[in-house]
Amino acid sequence: MEIKINNKDVIWSYFSQIFQFGAGLFLLPVILRKLPSEHLAIWYVFLSITSLVNLLDFGFQQTIMRNVSYIFSGAQKLLKFGIHDDDSSEEVNYELLLSLIKSAKKIYRTIAIIAFILLITFGTWYIYDITTELAAQQDILIAWVIYVFSAVLNFYFYYYTPLLLGRGQIKESNKTIVFSKLFYIGFSFVGLSLNYGLIAVSIGNLLGSFVNRVLSYNYFYDEDLKIKLSKIKDFSKDRDIFSIIWANSYRLGLVSIGAFLILRSNTLLTSKFLDLRIVAQYGLSLQLLNILARSSKVLFNTFLPMFNQLRVKNNIIKLKKYFGTSLLIGWSTYILGVIIIYFLGNDILSLIGSETSLLPESYLLFLSLILFLEFNHSISATFITTQNEVPFVKAALFSGVGIAISSFIILKYTNYGILGILIFQFIIQLGYNNWKWPYKVLKDLGTNYLELFILGSKHSLSKLRSIF
Repeated sequence: MEIKINNKDVIWSYFSQIFQFGAGLFLLPVILRKLPSEHLAIWYVFLSITSLVNLLDFGFQQTIMRNVSYIFSGAQKLLKFGIHDDDSSEEVNYELLLSLIKSAKKIYRTIAIIAFILLITFGTWYIYDITTELAAQQDILIAWVIYVFSAVLNFYFYYYTPLLLGRGQIKESNKTIVFSKLFYIGFSFVGLSLNYGLIAVSIGNLLGSFVNRVLSYNYFYDEDLKIKLSKIKDFSKDRDIFSIIWANSYRLGLVSIGAFLILRSNTLLTSKFLDLRIVAQYGLSLQLLNILARSSKVLFNTFLPMFNQLRVKNNIIKLKKYFGTSLLIGWSTYILGVIIIYFLGNDILSLIGSETSLLPESYLLFLSLILFLEFNHSISATFITTQNEVPFVKAALFSGVGIAISSFIILKYTNYGILGILIFQFIIQLGYNNWKWPYKVLKDLGTNYLELFILGSKHSLSKLRSIF
């Protein structure tokens, strides 16, 4: 089964990105009007804690998606490392697919249980500790418990996303996100307007999770797939499949820990050492730029299942063309977004009556540069994994630990604050990760950025001509 990415897939991917990472932006006007800066800072801490627990995914989602793509590309055997391109077929091995689905369910059920235990114990203790002096502590704790249940429910049904994407159901996967986020935004907006604060947002997040689960199931298990899977007799190969998935998943999990330390640990550290109003400025700036960086990766992520299939087929020409297109669009989106945020960000915040502003302009530009370099090398690192290899584990961990330690030292023993942690993050990442993985991709493809951008420009223009 050939995975093809059409215009509808791309359009729905952008819609999904808008709602997935822009849900906070849609709610931001009412949040900034209804919540004081201290409560906004607590909401960013909510997000940071759940991001920490999200590390329990440990790379399973990306690994499962890649192996589902291999199976629907005709692979008759899954390997721990590399691709067995001599054992491919035109037929889908549904027995192998069922084994993978069963393993995925068991994996995420276990992760959900662990996540609940961690969030309801250590997470609750941390939220209680940093809200002791706030008058609305009880309401914040209620909101946190509801938020925990929504996060755990999301975890439990996480396996549907790699199943849909790996099968090439890009449009369907993104529809589930759009509709669930619409539900979340609508409920949260009404609740915030009625002054229910963080409790409203947490309940909206929980209900959105239910919507996502129902839609995902209906999209993936169509009648054809149900019939083919029902013909397979009960068997147990889950353990063998798990060992194959785990071989690269734990490596990606370690990379995720490094990424968290690089991008999220500073929010938790600043909430302990700096004034919450400064934390809110930093958190808001980081939120906007992270949304921008993720939006810039939409096309690349849309192409990812196809990249996996092209690796099985060893089609280097198409790989370069589509990778070049995703880079060109990604860079352009990010740069344009930074310009808009820099010149209009605070004006828009003032217009909607925000109590919180962005970081000072020089800090904002510096943070923009750091996240651009991060976005660029993360695309290259993910592209490398299409070969079923993860060579960047040690680099991510060393960088993450280095950034976390240096940030702690700066915040506790100096007065450099936000500027200090940004400088050390920039130096550590520029020293290796920012250049190493883009260089490796260019070397593996036998190309350079100029050729990739030329190929990407030609492909983009041809697509525009076909539309108009």
